[in-house]
Amino acid sequence: MLEKKEKMVMLFLSEICSGKKSYLISAGQIAEFVSRKYILSIAELDEIMLTLNKDNYIDLVFSDGKKGYFYCISLKNKGLTFKKDLVKHRKEMVMLLLRTLGITVLSFIVGLILKAIFA
Repeated sequence: MLEKKEKMVMLFLSEICSGKKSYLISAGQIAEFVSRKYILSIAELDEIMLTLNKDNYIDLVFSDGKKGYFYCISLKNKGLTFKKDLVKHRKEMVMLLLRTLGITVLSFIVGLILKAIFA
C-alpha cells in the first residue's frame, strides 16, 4: 500500500492524466498540489515518482529542458484504477468497522441475557 505522500501524488496524477495517453508535468506543479497538506522537496518527489514507477502505477521519463525540470508520465492499468481502488478500500474499512461494532453490541446483549438467566 502507498504512503500518504505517495497517495497524494498519485491522486493528483490520476486527476490530471485521466483523459490523456501521456502528460508532461513539472515537479513544481506536483509539489504545489501536495504542499496543501505536506512539505515536499524535489528530491523526495523524485523518490516518490520512482517508487510509483517501480510499483507499476506510472511510466516515467525525466526531462530537463530550458524552462525547468519535467516528468513525462503515462498511467498504467494500476494507475488508471487508483481512484476506484481507493474508494473500494475505504468502503471495505467502513464495512469492517460496522461489522466489528455489530459483533460487539451483539456480544454485550448476549452477556446481559446470560447474566439475567443465571443470576
